[in-house]
Amino acid sequence: MSDTDNTTLSQDVSFDLLSNARRRFVLRELQQTSDEVELVELAERLAAKENEVPRDDLTAQQRKRTYVSLYQTHVPKLVEAKVVTYDQDTGRIAATERADELANYFREECHSPPWALAYGLLAGVGLVAYAALHVVNAGPLEPTHVGGTVIFTLFLVSLVHYTRTNQFHNSGGLVPVERE
Repeated sequence: MSDTDNTTLSQDVSFDLLSNARRRFVLRELQQTSDEVELVELAERLAAKENEVPRDDLTAQQRKRTYVSLYQTHVPKLVEAKVVTYDQDTGRIAATERADELANYFREECHSPPWALAYGLLAGVGLVAYAALHVVNAGPLEPTHVGGTVIFTLFLVSLVHYTRTNQFHNSGGLVPVERE
């Protein structure tokens, strides 16, 4: 979307950008679309939210006050940090990859299952079953069947573990829009 550099935002800059409800609103709205949005459109949505009225019921004063605030203060600050791009000719604004970087501050930690315990239990059950087959003659069931079943089950558990871990790391949070 943009030509941001590879450096990350400092915590101070990130917290400063996220300290204002209007900037958080802009970031959240841009995160939820993959396209550019007109600043006028964003200002109307924000004014409607802040004034708790439908967009059609906004006064010209409410629209203008919100637009000017975004245009003069909040968007330039986001552009300077390379979190958004803004084209003054078209009046369109878009998020950069850095918006997701800011959203990471709001990612919820998920509690994953105790994978070491799952692997240990599976290995323990396999070992006990394997030893029991050596002690007791189980007829058609051979220790190699148990070994193959344990290896296949370990593969499935590993696949689930990988998938769950990958989903957690790839699921970015969204910037909240609560009012200050």
